[in-house]
Amino acid sequence: MNVQRGAWTPETVQVLQDAYRAADPAMTDEAFAQDVLGVAPRTLYNWRKRPQTPLRQDMQGVLSHALAGAPEPVIERFREMRPALVAEGSPPEAGHSLTVYPSGLEVAVTILQGLAEPAADSVVYRPDDLAATVLDWLMSAVGQAVVSADGSRVTSASVQQVRAMITAIDTIERRAGGAECRATARKYLHDVALPLLQKEIESQARSELFSAVAELCEIVGWMYYDAGRHGMGQAYFTQALRLAREVGDVALSAYLMTSITHQALHVGQAASALRVAKAAQNVAESAGSPQVLVEADLLVARSHAALGAVGDATGALHRAERSYEQVQAVAPRAWEPQWDEIMFASHAGTCWNDLGNTKEARRHLTQVWEGSGDRPRRRIYSAAELGIAATREGELELACHYGTEIVALTGNVDSSRAHRHLERLAVKLKPFMNTQVVRDFFDQSGLNPEGAGK
Repeated sequence: MNVQRGAWTPETVQVLQDAYRAADPAMTDEAFAQDVLGVAPRTLYNWRKRPQTPLRQDMQGVLSHALAGAPEPVIERFREMRPALVAEGSPPEAGHSLTVYPSGLEVAVTILQGLAEPAADSVVYRPDDLAATVLDWLMSAVGQAVVSADGSRVTSASVQQVRAMITAIDTIERRAGGAECRATARKYLHDVALPLLQKEIESQARSELFSAVAELCEIVGWMYYDAGRHGMGQAYFTQALRLAREVGDVALSAYLMTSITHQALHVGQAASALRVAKAAQNVAESAGSPQVLVEADLLVARSHAALGAVGDATGALHRAERSYEQVQAVAPRAWEPQWDEIMFASHAGTCWNDLGNTKEARRHLTQVWEGSGDRPRRRIYSAAELGIAATREGELELACHYGTEIVALTGNVDSSRAHRHLERLAVKLKPFMNTQVVRDFFDQSGLNPEGAGK
């Protein structure tokens, strides 16, 4: 397969990238630039500033060679997306004009369509892509409205229907989660919500629709994250961020960055989490969203704490406390965190626990444990943190008590993340297997001490 001489422009490079992403939904700008094209990621971003400017002659050859060496499914996808660019022994049709491809909508839709395929189950979490995700957001332009080919229009009523479904899904997910809830949310996203983005949308409804679908993407991402399928979680978070950027929803973008940070911390990528949390902090501040800024401040503190930076973590916590004082002054949007003392204490307690300050950790985490009766996953999390603090103080009976509480709670929650919290506590208790209370805990819980920490 060849491309007409001089046909390579930044927008046709974008089409090739989308063809690769259709085969590998998790492929980042960095991977495409370096591994496929052999250029620096910044070169790719600079090209996007001039979408229809032909690239220099030596680069034309490089790109044609890259296309020729692409896997067949990528070539076929490229052919479908840009058929007029493919040379079949004759020049392109007279008057042919390339379609402008300036925004992230087509990219997000292409990748989300790929995530609906069975092959997407093999997508893996890529911590090295976190910085590229934020850079992609910073370099992307706000998109333009599309004209529907069939004349249909999406109205504010459609947006309200999507919002109602999001509320129902989010309520169920927060209380119990599980594969069935995830399947329902994913099906609604792909079969109902996502197709709306490709229709003509009433001007007053466009921003709200994109933000709603981005929020739904984020919820599905959390569901996969909660199930321990971190590659899929990361992919949905990333596309949610693209959709928010498409309509210039800066506050929602900052919030989505905090979700990406949460996941990075959970999988042990504290340094990457810190970079994304700081980006979220800056974006939330520029958007004037105190609700998101509190979360970003707390995640900066937690990232510092996970890295052992006591002074930086303490300073970030104090900043978070000041931000928290401002949240009551502004009414939150539908998706923004609904802050209360328990939610704040969960983050602060974790931070103090990571810093080894048992007194402060217990003060906050006990409040979470006692105030989360209707939120089993939150109780599981606070019990694990309190158990870890008790183990550190040598209070093994108390630590095992919290472990037993977790075992009872996990029986009613379908959550890999919840089981992971139990495993974290088991790792701390394992060195004390020579004590009767710890041996009894492992025996009664059914946990394998040999597997703890592996």
